[in-house]
Amino acid sequence: MRAWRWIFLTLFGIVLSGIASIAAPTVSLTIGVLAWRGDEKARQQWEPTRATLQAAFPEYNIVLRPIGLKGMEAALAAQELDFFITNPGNYIEMEQRYGASRLVTLESVRVGAPAASVGAVLFSRSDRPDIRTLGDLRGKTLLGVSREAFGGFQIGWGVLQRAGIDPFTDMAGVTFAGFPLDNIVTQVANGHADAGTVRACLLEEMAQEGRIEMEDFRVLNPQHVDGFDCALSSPLYPNWPFAKARQTNHVLAKRVAVALLEMSPQSKGGAGQSWTIPLSYQPVTELFKSLHIGPYTLTAGQVFREFLQRNKGWFLLALALVILAALHVWHTEFLVFKRTRQLKESQEKARLRLAELAHVSRQTTLGEMARGLAHEINQPLGSISNYAAGSVRMIRNGVTSAQLEEPLREIAHQAEHAGRVLKRIRGFVDNRASPREKADINALLTEAIDLLGAELRQADITVQSRLAPDLPQLSVDGVAIEQVAVNLVRNAIEAMAAQASGPRILQVSSERDKRDATRLRVTIRDSGPGLDADALEHIFEPFNSDKSSGMGLGLSISYSIIESHGGMIYADNNPDGGVSISFTLPVDQGNNA
Repeated sequence: MRAWRWIFLTLFGIVLSGIASIAAPTVSLTIGVLAWRGDEKARQQWEPTRATLQAAFPEYNIVLRPIGLKGMEAALAAQELDFFITNPGNYIEMEQRYGASRLVTLESVRVGAPAASVGAVLFSRSDRPDIRTLGDLRGKTLLGVSREAFGGFQIGWGVLQRAGIDPFTDMAGVTFAGFPLDNIVTQVANGHADAGTVRACLLEEMAQEGRIEMEDFRVLNPQHVDGFDCALSSPLYPNWPFAKARQTNHVLAKRVAVALLEMSPQSKGGAGQSWTIPLSYQPVTELFKSLHIGPYTLTAGQVFREFLQRNKGWFLLALALVILAALHVWHTEFLVFKRTRQLKESQEKARLRLAELAHVSRQTTLGEMARGLAHEINQPLGSISNYAAGSVRMIRNGVTSAQLEEPLREIAHQAEHAGRVLKRIRGFVDNRASPREKADINALLTEAIDLLGAELRQADITVQSRLAPDLPQLSVDGVAIEQVAVNLVRNAIEAMAAQASGPRILQVSSERDKRDATRLRVTIRDSGPGLDADALEHIFEPFNSDKSSGMGLGLSISYSIIESHGGMIYADNNPDGGVSISFTLPVDQGNNA
């Protein structure tokens, strides 16, 4: 029977545990607390507040998270905190950076006014006869928590500033020991630093704990505030705020504020904590402004002006550096002038090179024209021959002179037409055979782009070169192939120059032909307006040009040159606008030449 009783009690306990686990809150509210004396003391200090909120919100699991200054900022940035308790200075920065809002302000157990509860104490060892006033700290070392610590450095910094002392320039050095603040007191006591600055009342708390003796330390710049029974070197500032993170629900935050305002100093064992309405932190803001920290950090220009004001003795040195800089600028301008002259010489060489290419172009044109004009010349000559032969037969048949007038007029018309055709070839030299030699196609393309560099820049055209490496050399007339590239690039420049808006991009690429590995392919692609179907069909025909200057022979000449090298050339409109002209050359051209 007893065994059955034990079994029953065990099962009953398991059921109760399950019910308790089901009833336990599953949603947590995390409160970050600044652990200025270490994690354990932070938990002890703020446990009454946590317990009050836990009782008011049984549906939540209220969690305290002790954290340092940098950890506080990181946690708010990552939205890991719902609420946080921190010093006034840190709150001002978190409000500015992460949109935090204060709900209530802590009431001090040492002084009745929460608007004047937080201060700092500057201290040294009492056996240091050389340190009795703030002025004695010049040339000495100072120990604080961190540059961002309000009670652990910034308040003391403000005290020194009002005394005309800049701790970063007038003292031998400022060292930051980090949390907990207790370490600063022990290190000064051990002689590791000449002086220290900590939050007011820390010395008294450590003395009550039996860790130090108050008579071992000397308070610098002692201040007296009625009702405040701690050693003090500074004015008092508003107490710590309880604040909500930006993402925390406003309704929940309002309920939390009400619960904290109802908290009495006797809550949860009479720990002495209570909260009041949120106070103005204007004194903290004024301190930050005077120190140029937090949201009031100086701009670079303001820092420079303050630097000049504080370091007038160095101004002459700065002036000397300016003079040296001016000399350097003069030297640089001289080098620029020299480089500009060299550039002009290079441009002159390029101009001469283009003139040489133009000469080659004229040499090639006559042969092209001879083929291109053969049909136009043969047609009028054939007509003249036919009309002349007919006129002879008519004379033999005894026709009258009036009947000969029409064929003779047609002969004259055809002769005039032939004359107009022949005028197109004026100014060109005799055609000559061009030598073939080994050449790098990429080098020829690069040279062509360089020759037209000034025109490309003037037209505000961006060149994108996509030249495949390790392409085989070809046996070609290098000057002629370069002239082809110049013709195609210049044609692209003129096409894009007529473009009213949009980017002007010239793409020059070389590669092995994907369809025939025994050939190289070169493509000149522009972003101009493109061509209509008729213009595209006749693009390589001579005299097919809408330009007022020239005879429309550039692309025709290019066609002739590529064809004479056993290659092919063709043009297509790009899907996104502009024209691509490609030509191929056989890889084994040198062996077949």
